Amino acid sequence: MGVKRRSLLATLTLGTVAGLSGCLNLEGIDGGVLTVMHLSSSEVPDVVSASDDRLSEEPLIQRALDRVKQEDPRGVMDFRLSWREYETVADALERLPYYDRTEHEMSVPSGFFVGHDDFVYRLAYRPICSETPFVSSENPRNRCWTSVPKGTTTL
Repeated sequence: MGVKRRSLLATLTLGTVAGLSGCLNLEGIDGGVLTVMHLSSSEVPDVVSASDDRLSEEPLIQRALDRVKQEDPRGVMDFRLSWREYETVADALERLPYYDRTEHEMSVPSGFFVGHDDFVYRLAYRPICSETPFVSSENPRNRCWTSVPKGTTTL
């Protein structure tokens, strides 16, 4: 009986330490933000077309690109995403090449580059921090946001 009790205590202790250290990741549980930003630089690396098979069937991304083009084609828009929308957008974008400006020595911001009609946009997504105690919501590339940016709209 003493051995089982020790095993149970050891397991509980390890689980508690893992939880307190932020090893649990619930990224996007509170949703996130999709940022679509026009790029005018000629430095933009390989651009994936919005009609590419990896994006053409993604209505949230298509809707975001259309909204930016209609409202301010040379601007920046942030879109608030529910947790399901965040998950869908993140999965779709992760199928595309990601360009990190520090690795490629570019002056354009890091992100996913998508061509939509005659424009090139940088897409990036960030989770909203979970308010779950002791849970890390860090994105591998960017820290999560604790609040939604001003001027954020919905899709």
